[in-house]
Amino acid sequence: MKKFISIAATAALSAALLWFAFRKADLRAVAAVLAGVRPGPAALVLLTVSAELAIRGLKWALLLKPARRVRVWDAARLETAALALNNLLPLRLGELARGAYGAEFFGINFLTVAATILAEKVLDMAALLTLFAGAAGAAGLAARLPGGWQAWTLGLAAAAALAVPAARALTRRSPRLERAARNLGLGLKALRSPGTAAAVFLLAALQWTMNALNYYWLAHAFGLGPAATIGRSVLLSFTGAAASSAPGMPGYFGAFELAVSSVLGGWGIGRDAALAFAAASHLLPYLIITAAGVFFLYGLGTSLTGIWRRFSDAEPARDS
Repeated sequence: MKKFISIAATAALSAALLWFAFRKADLRAVAAVLAGVRPGPAALVLLTVSAELAIRGLKWALLLKPARRVRVWDAARLETAALALNNLLPLRLGELARGAYGAEFFGINFLTVAATILAEKVLDMAALLTLFAGAAGAAGLAARLPGGWQAWTLGLAAAAALAVPAARALTRRSPRLERAARNLGLGLKALRSPGTAAAVFLLAALQWTMNALNYYWLAHAFGLGPAATIGRSVLLSFTGAAASSAPGMPGYFGAFELAVSSVLGGWGIGRDAALAFAAASHLLPYLIITAAGVFFLYGLGTSLTGIWRRFSDAEPARDS
């Protein structure tokens, strides 16, 4: 019952945000803007989304390396499938499924795989905040932003990497806790190597640059002059990522359109053009990632129905 209440609540929230975003829009005008999009720049989104997925796979492979060497292709397939699941299923089951299937596919303890996913998220946040701070500074917004975000997130990653070995010493009287601490420490071990941590951070920055380029191509495709700069594309990338982290139905619809169109409105772009751009910058990567992820998912011998049954009601088995 709690699961269905949660799904209903997030569905209502997404519907409310979509209504709020489009409540004063002229849908015919929005459609007219979409019809006038230049296909050439828009087609480049396929290249940058593909590059972004490949970089994600390389990052995860580096984080998994202390536990086991894995092929970048396999890491990219599983990560893309997880993103597709987040797009299609409620409750953000994609990362849970990635941890479980990653453990099975690579033959690595679940807690170790989960720790690599956590490390990846922390470094992703640090890289995005670094790019955002640079773009905001160039746009003259730095004085309005709280400082030290990048330092805090990088410090959190380092603290996590160093804390697990320390915690392991406190758990030696309990074999189960010691084993769990050892598995967690193995998942965070890559962060204790300055070279590997720096490489993952730089790859995360490159990944978010690819994400920003999606907005840049589409700004040119829509002819949105004020938004067609790299700096503002980075700001839109941050806005989209922040909106996608809010609770909502699969695909993060509603929050994304409202946030991105509001930023564009602040730059002097009309409501209809802003909403058309927000919808396109959401749907185009969504469709590419979801199609690729579902293809990889079925290639792994599973299905959306099977994953929903497995992960919506129960935790995945954890190896000892």
